[in-house]
Amino acid sequence: MSHVSNTSVEEPAGQSREWNFHPKLPIDMSPVFDLPPKPKAALAWLLGTWTKLTPPVNHLAFALIAFFFFWPAMETMQTFDWRWVGQIFAVNFGSVVILAGALHLYLYVFAGQKMRLKFDVRPMEKSSRFTFGHQTWDNIFWALASGVPIWTAWTVLYFYVAANGWVPTLDGFSTSPVWFVLMFFVIRFWQSFHFYWIHRLIHMPWLFKNVHHLHHRNVNVGPWSGLAMHPIEHWFYYSGILIHFVLPSHPVHVLFHLFALNLGAIISHAGFDKLLIRDAEAIKAGSFHHQLHHRYFECNYGSEEIPLDRWFGSFHDGTQAATKRIRARKKLIFARK
Repeated sequence: MSHVSNTSVEEPAGQSREWNFHPKLPIDMSPVFDLPPKPKAALAWLLGTWTKLTPPVNHLAFALIAFFFFWPAMETMQTFDWRWVGQIFAVNFGSVVILAGALHLYLYVFAGQKMRLKFDVRPMEKSSRFTFGHQTWDNIFWALASGVPIWTAWTVLYFYVAANGWVPTLDGFSTSPVWFVLMFFVIRFWQSFHFYWIHRLIHMPWLFKNVHHLHHRNVNVGPWSGLAMHPIEHWFYYSGILIHFVLPSHPVHVLFHLFALNLGAIISHAGFDKLLIRDAEAIKAGSFHHQLHHRYFECNYGSEEIPLDRWFGSFHDGTQAATKRIRARKKLIFARK
């Protein structure tokens, strides 16, 4: 989560009839895949995500803390036992409750920064379309009753087969230092690639109506919305860790990937562009890129790392011109359904 100056906080980039706040428009994608190539910009972007308190740095911190202080020993996981499975479940459950709960309390219950830097002024809804008739309780239920158990199932599957030597693994940094470091970059781009394609898949008519619609009931989002998905969508969402069944990985790599999927979803759905700290600085929180997807549906299926949306014509950069184009595209899509 990158720090910004107080000036950026006091002078927000924009306010319009459609948004209470939005970042500077048009929003952009990473320069890594720009043509013609921009090596300096690409390198600055790649290194910049690791030299500040960014989401990847936070995910790595969670991974290291979990692995060194709370994770079962690899030899323990060679034999299936509900005790170590329960230990993993407790770590996963606790991390979601702590992060999503803290953000929800600060931003929505105690209104710690009121409407400052909030994308959409609307509160969490009370409506019959939500489980229990309330958006917050709906989101908490699906995140904890479906998300955490399925996240845990994928985690248990990987660590069981890895502990038994059935997939390629790394013993540590000294084994292959270059690959050990490179793998963190591979994970980020793979996560972006995988998310785009499974997201496009679940936007197909039958899957959207019967599966993905549950997540899209959240037109406006909050921290608990990030993991509020149908169980089938959760299985798709976490399937990205199958890459570790092929590429040599250390447990920290896998945990980094899993925390990026889970904590990243919570933070990116916070609904606020940044978290204010004593009004002096802010920490990057919500994703306006993804907020646009929740409002307009048929755009921004992926993330900023790989510009797949730009390549396939579904990128919304936040401008009015993009809104008109995406609405026209949406009409064509629904006309074919």
